[in-house]
Amino acid sequence: MKIETISKTINDRLVLKEIDFSVHDNEIIGLIGRNGSGKTSLFRTIAGHYLVDSGDVTIDEQSVFSHPELKPLIFYIDEQIHFFSSYSLKKIGRFYQNAYPNFDEKRFFELIEKQNLPLNRSFRALSKGMQGLFKIILAITTNARYILLDEPFDGLDVIIKKNVIRLLLESLSDGQRTVLISSHNLNELEGIIDRALILKDMTIVQDYQLEEMRAQARKVQMVFKTKKVPHFIKENCKLLRVQGRVIIAVFENYTEEVEQQIREIEPVLFEELPLTLEDLFEANLSQESDYQLFN
Repeated sequence: MKIETISKTINDRLVLKEIDFSVHDNEIIGLIGRNGSGKTSLFRTIAGHYLVDSGDVTIDEQSVFSHPELKPLIFYIDEQIHFFSSYSLKKIGRFYQNAYPNFDEKRFFELIEKQNLPLNRSFRALSKGMQGLFKIILAITTNARYILLDEPFDGLDVIIKKNVIRLLLESLSDGQRTVLISSHNLNELEGIIDRALILKDMTIVQDYQLEEMRAQARKVQMVFKTKKVPHFIKENCKLLRVQGRVIIAVFENYTEEVEQQIREIEPVLFEELPLTLEDLFEANLSQESDYQLFN
């Protein structure tokens, strides 16, 4: 799948701006951004709920907007407008069976039974955790090639969250699916994604392969003799926080030369810290209005 420089305006307000990236088979991708950055609008556009003002979304070089037969390759439930809340789980399953040619009916009922979900109860009568489990079961059993999940862990307790993640990872064992997940729970996301897309100001500003990032990036804590942030540090890293003489920063391209130049500034303290997905979020998306970066 390719998202090709798409832009979208709603009610004279730009919500997506020249977004461009490719999605490959058997990837789990995290879509990360602050509230209002355009995550849900991007999902709705990929799923074909929105038409684009410019650009395209293609699967095997065919546009999803002009080829409706491609729609069953994409699974997405819009939390704000899904229509089936009054229907029983059984009826919802029947609807999706009609909408998705590769729907696995046997697997659907097996998972419903295994997870102890009430087949004849309406969706809206379920707890939030049960609703989350059911949506993952739907996603899996449609056999859609691309699964878009918008905040799938929101409001789930620890046990149900583990079940959701386990079911999701098991469904990828055939190597023919791709999952794009939007979540504010970065700790949960970090344990399962291969790649992180950072969405800021309605466009993709970073595309991280997490294995490569862990290999080449470093989070370091430094203490200098004065409160002034050295020029080399400002120019070559993304600051996470400055508290007095203590600086914590992320160097995305950390080399022996970078380390040597830091040591030449003669920090009083210089040590590496564990680098997390939350650090990348903070480094790319925090602003001085959120907290004071410079003293």
